[in-house]
Amino acid sequence: MERYSEIIEKDKREIVLLIGNGCCWSKCKFCNYHTDRMTDNVKQIEINKKALSRVTGEFGVLEAINSGSIFELNEESKKLLIDTCIKKNIKRLIIESHYIYKNKIKSFREECKKLKIKLKVKGGIETFDDKFREDVLNKGFGRPTLEDLKETFDEINLLVGVKGQNIEQIEKDIEMGLGNFERVCINLYKQMEYILPADEALKKEFLNKIYPKYKDNNRADILIENTDFGVGD
Repeated sequence: MERYSEIIEKDKREIVLLIGNGCCWSKCKFCNYHTDRMTDNVKQIEINKKALSRVTGEFGVLEAINSGSIFELNEESKKLLIDTCIKKNIKRLIIESHYIYKNKIKSFREECKKLKIKLKVKGGIETFDDKFREDVLNKGFGRPTLEDLKETFDEINLLVGVKGQNIEQIEKDIEMGLGNFERVCINLYKQMEYILPADEALKKEFLNKIYPKYKDNNRADILIENTDFGVGD
């Protein structure tokens, strides 16, 4: 498992894939990333320390993900992340979180602000279609308003290529994302065992019709493969 990489296009940054205690939700019907978990605190710290030791601070920006939410790291791993930001002069820290942690996000923003670290929170909204997100994807967000989402997240992840989606909704999601958030990360869905089927024809349609419109947009990352950021396996 590769846990460190550099992203040198568009928003240049270093990225680490840390390991946490496990996603608190773990019920999304399109995801099995939550299996990357470690409840042994000693081993978790060992893995995370190794990944964070590679951070150089070259860009002053670090993205830290962990197959769940930042708040699912054990306390020592979280402290290690913050200490690394301070030591390597990281001015902007990008993390991911489930909407369920919206109150903790507010506190963490304040904590980082005191340390002169600008925190950017990325949320896996997947789609702005509430019914599809909750009834099909089982994301566990409930029905927050757009304003609620904007108050919680700075950046969003969108999912493309699940059975039941259509090309019009996908483009609408991208436009809403770019119109209301600082950045969007568009993930082409890769079907895994025992989870929702992919719509391969829709994925091809996306690559032919939608991808060319946004591939050079500096505020849009498009992951054709889930390892395109250089981490994972």
